[in-house]
Amino acid sequence: MMGYEDLVATTFMLPLLGAAIAFCAKLVGKERKIAKVCEYGGACIGLVAPIVVLVQLLPGMLDGQVITGIIGGWSGTVGITFRFDGLAWLIDLLGYTIALAAYIYSLSSGPKGPSFTGIFLIQSAALAATIMTNDLFNLFVCLEVLGITSYVLIPTSGKPGASLAAFSYLMVSATAMVFFLVGTYGLYRITGSLSYAGIAGGLATMDPEAYGVAVMSLSVLVAAVAIRVAVMPLYGWLPDAHALAPHAISAVLSGVLIKTPLFALSRVLVLFPIGGRVGYLMGLAGGITAFLGVVLALSQSDAKRLLAYHSISQIGYVVAAWGMAAHMGIHTPEGAALMVAAYLHALFHALFKGLLFFSIGTTTDVTKVRDVLASRNSIASLRSAGERLPITFVTFLAGALSITAIPPFNGFVSKYLVGSSLKGSLVSFLLIAAGVGTVASFIKLSRIYWPMKHTFPQSVEKITFLPRHLAQLLLASLCIATGIWAPWIIGIVGKLLGGVSRLDGFSPYSPDNLIKTGSTVVGGILLFLLMGRPWVSDILHRIRDRRMDFKGLFVSFSLGTAAMALWLWV
Repeated sequence: MMGYEDLVATTFMLPLLGAAIAFCAKLVGKERKIAKVCEYGGACIGLVAPIVVLVQLLPGMLDGQVITGIIGGWSGTVGITFRFDGLAWLIDLLGYTIALAAYIYSLSSGPKGPSFTGIFLIQSAALAATIMTNDLFNLFVCLEVLGITSYVLIPTSGKPGASLAAFSYLMVSATAMVFFLVGTYGLYRITGSLSYAGIAGGLATMDPEAYGVAVMSLSVLVAAVAIRVAVMPLYGWLPDAHALAPHAISAVLSGVLIKTPLFALSRVLVLFPIGGRVGYLMGLAGGITAFLGVVLALSQSDAKRLLAYHSISQIGYVVAAWGMAAHMGIHTPEGAALMVAAYLHALFHALFKGLLFFSIGTTTDVTKVRDVLASRNSIASLRSAGERLPITFVTFLAGALSITAIPPFNGFVSKYLVGSSLKGSLVSFLLIAAGVGTVASFIKLSRIYWPMKHTFPQSVEKITFLPRHLAQLLLASLCIATGIWAPWIIGIVGKLLGGVSRLDGFSPYSPDNLIKTGSTVVGGILLFLLMGRPWVSDILHRIRDRRMDFKGLFVSFSLGTAAMALWLWV
């Protein structure tokens, strides 16, 4: 009988097995039926089977069980150790849910083939391993695998500039990982260990003269992860990578890949007595990221680029709650509530942002136009392409209402949790302003579906809608269901993250909160109307046309790291 330790190992071994089976499809040559069995069989093993395993593991996780083990039966001093707890279970659920929906969507939109399936499954395995690793060097390896698979998958869209976007992502990520490795070496030098437990013990007994090394090591580790998370001002690589990737990959990049390193970092941050000070700085950066991300999104005319900048903005909400949770202490009631809010918004954002990338992707594939100022009457174009019911528009509407925090959709609940947990702080005011901008930008994006007074016959290419619709309807249903069943979900997430079964004062549908929501919507409408003024439009064009390059990103990284080190030292 398989023990819990072996069962946990299957959560990242099954995708690797599925990838190996998918690659076997390339060996059968002209036997197309066998090749399809290998490819789709590998996908089922790698994406569906881990979800079944997670269901089996849930009762133990709710009881507070923590499962540890060593890969390959080696001793703890040389083997690769893992730690599976409630946080790992939640991140795995997030990753495999979005990966499964994205793979279904790709069956119609592409990319396709055993090579894509195999690489996609390797990426899924790396996601699971990232949150389970119990060793700083293995965390570095997992982050590198995530980066490498992303570089390979982004250019598969075949869009002009996609290869350059992937190369830019490669350069930025490689630079960040060099600093991550430097930080890893610094901690190993002063603690003599790479395991989380060993580092914690070494820090507790280190020589006071080594404090400066510890501060610099932590600073470069956090800054390296901040680049992967796209926190302001370290976001420059993300818009091109997300906008030019295939739609299915954009959903995974936005929904999962930019969040997993953040939650993995929380395991490292708690090892340091000064981790709370880092959390405060990250929380403030999260609020700034949420606000400036919306400003940048408002300036965009390309539909997918607008969504990409909203990924930056929404990760700001997550970072704000996560950072303040670390600042207050994740084991305190306030910190635990903030960590629940951070995860809930990470999960819900993955659902509604994946849905938005799918619905906008389907629309732009039909219309061949991504400019929101030039495209109109897309519902009619979709009908001409073979869509009998306006499913794409309805699912877009579900995603838009979720991200703009309209009840009863899930974004309303998670943004309420984040905002109420940070109430009265500077960060909360930044998030309120970001909410107004989000409403305005999605009114702008919805214009591609507005009817035109004078329409002309349009020749559009027929596409296969069934896989796209299945993926879109799956995520749209989850956006509604997770909003309606939010109190129950909050209880589950709270238990998995440390015993918080409920949040005191949870009342998102209170009259005051509904009035605030209505005010945000009205403010968003007024801002959208103001954007039509020539002087506002000119400002937005200047923001959109600003120049971004690797040099600026590297300078931002260097200054940010130095500022964090100074903050911790002083």
